[in-house]
Amino acid sequence: MLDLAHVYHQNALICLPQDLHTLYVYWDFTPARIRTLADFFHHVRPEMVLTLRLCRQDCSLPEQQLTLESLEPGWRCFTNLDDRAAYHLELGARGPEGEFVLFSRTRVFQNRPARAEEPAGELQLPRDLNPDWTIPPDSRQPGSNFSWS
Repeated sequence: MLDLAHVYHQNALICLPQDLHTLYVYWDFTPARIRTLADFFHHVRPEMVLTLRLCRQDCSLPEQQLTLESLEPGWRCFTNLDDRAAYHLELGARGPEGEFVLFSRTRVFQNRPARAEEPAGELQLPRDLNPDWTIPPDSRQPGSNFSWS
């Protein structure tokens, strides 16, 4: 039987805005990447912890950071984002003195609402449409859709 969970493993750090002030973040690693990270944390820098940081472009320090307990796929939400600020996420290792080893970084993003473009010029209504956007009643009686003969 096919193990579907194995098919979905990828090296990904994905950001999905939930609203103007909330960001949903999902991560997933291939088994090979999990082994590499586990070796790093076990043999190279055991004092460091896996950390996910939300960083503003206009500030040198991370705005929010979370310590991740596992290398397995997971998710978190970041809240209280400023809808006027630009952000990026960093996944890496944080040491006890605050040093940070970067593993992955997202592109810069903003949680701004999409704006529909206004049509240029005066809005033209069809002649048979009332300005209050209601369709006038049809004076003709509808015909039958069925034939009984």
